[in-house]
Amino acid sequence: MSHSTPIDYIFIEGPDCSGKTTLYEMIHKETGYKWNIQDRSALSMLIHARYYGRDTFNHIEQLKRELYNLNNQLIICLPEWKVIIERFQKRGDPIQNITSLQKIYNLFQEAADEFGNYPNVTVIGKVVDKQLVKDLVNQYYKLENDSISNLSNAATQMAALKSGNEVLGLNFVHYDTGDFSDINKAMLNYHKEKEYYQKIENAVFDKIKAEMRGENEYERCEGLDSRRYIYSDSSCISLAHFLVRDGHMDAKFFLRSSNVKETLSYDLNFIKHLTAEVFRYFKCDRQGDYCKIEVKINSGHII
Repeated sequence: MSHSTPIDYIFIEGPDCSGKTTLYEMIHKETGYKWNIQDRSALSMLIHARYYGRDTFNHIEQLKRELYNLNNQLIICLPEWKVIIERFQKRGDPIQNITSLQKIYNLFQEAADEFGNYPNVTVIGKVVDKQLVKDLVNQYYKLENDSISNLSNAATQMAALKSGNEVLGLNFVHYDTGDFSDINKAMLNYHKEKEYYQKIENAVFDKIKAEMRGENEYERCEGLDSRRYIYSDSSCISLAHFLVRDGHMDAKFFLRSSNVKETLSYDLNFIKHLTAEVFRYFKCDRQGDYCKIEVKINSGHII
């Protein structure tokens, strides 16, 4: 695949006896250990902090960091309570009893209600089987191979769930092998943003060319190894920074603000286009190398 938004972690959550280990093993078997799967996440720390009456602030913040990274996926295993009881009665547990297990189960149910509609959260409410695993794996393959602009759908879904229709700190990493085939050229002509995009592109290349001519405080002609190829502004697309190392290009973008429902898909398509233009200008495409695009959306909101 020429482009990818790879999964960093798949977190598998749920109360004891919910099928986490079975799902873990079945996904690995189906994919040949393709993904980094973690048994439990910050959600378990939050659940148990709530159970024991401890402060939850740090766990909530950690869970946000995990879920606001759109390269992560969270699965909550929550079969019917009778399934949990049957499994518990067969295997027992050195820590839990029926009463505590019921309370933990209820807390996970509350968490599923709270987080289950997040775009990167899947709640499994039945016993895991082969078809479920195949469907889940296919869903993840599709997400990894989708175009960068379609990540706006996840951002919109996340913002819609938040107070004030605003989510802070969404981020993701996307890769391209150099052909940039998911760029939609028609979207670059979006009438509300066309001039804005051209202004940014001109400013980026003016900066790069000026640095290469030595127009900086060091009077030094910059090469491909420079750290100075950076654009900044107070507008919505606030920062772009390009680094070339070992033939690969690293492009970082900071969006101080984005109307995720109306314009983010266009912004992400433009970011991919701009990255492609810089990638080719630096002649990285002649080396057959890849490009890494990292995006942070500080305020993703719906107006």
